[in-house]
Amino acid sequence: MESNSNLDPGYSSGFQLRGLFYRVLRSYDPGFSSWLHGFRGLAPFSISQLMKVYPRVYFFRITSYLTKLSDALIKAFGRAGRIELLDNGFQVVEISYKRLDLERLMRDSKPYTRYELEFLSPTCFRRPCPYIPHHLLGFIARILKLMKRPRSHYRFHPLPDPILMLRNLRRQWDQYAGLSLRVRGFTRWLEEGGVAIAGVNGLKTHRFVNRTRNRFFVGFTGKVRLSLPKDIFREDAAKAVNLLLRVGEDTQVGVNRTAGFGMYKITKMLSSPEK
Repeated sequence: MESNSNLDPGYSSGFQLRGLFYRVLRSYDPGFSSWLHGFRGLAPFSISQLMKVYPRVYFFRITSYLTKLSDALIKAFGRAGRIELLDNGFQVVEISYKRLDLERLMRDSKPYTRYELEFLSPTCFRRPCPYIPHHLLGFIARILKLMKRPRSHYRFHPLPDPILMLRNLRRQWDQYAGLSLRVRGFTRWLEEGGVAIAGVNGLKTHRFVNRTRNRFFVGFTGKVRLSLPKDIFREDAAKAVNLLLRVGEDTQVGVNRTAGFGMYKITKMLSSPEK
């Protein structure tokens, strides 16, 4: 997109892009837009931050799990021409489309033992309190879930917890990928320490306030190193971690994926033993 103004969009640009997303989609298919806006559960799409390519030229990314949504967005933005965003006018000059080949990503997954991730936009997870690992209760946990007990309150968790991160990515995969991950006891393996934090660099939290709805959001940015300890290493689980992390670079992770948050990139993947 091109603008007559030279902007420096901040992290909150994602909220503006989400509003744009619904406006443009509503202009093309009001019924579908209304259904999507009222959707309850894990969102079938994510939206990046507004990113500057060079002065007055910007881009953003929408990742969709639904073919119908992808097709509608290409047509809607294709005929939009000029759009209003951040109190500025933008001209849509290019629309590109990429399809993730999930089957190929699954085939090519590798059992790496170390990663470095850079979180590019504030990231946060929802953590139930009290937190009871499901594997401790087994079948009883499923019964308690049906009974809606124990009653949990959810709290923002603005820290790079590998359990919460990979569980979120696994939920996205299970709900929308249409492919089986083919790994038994993955959540239990995570909760037993299958993926651990090996270090952080430049970790910082950011707080945003929605005064209209009287809510706030806190997320972290920075670099995180993850390791898969040798004492409980499993090749099938390690391949699943590799797959989920690579897919998550496009789908984003955590709270407010639809408003530009939870963006990260993998900067290192290593399979050499820890020293």
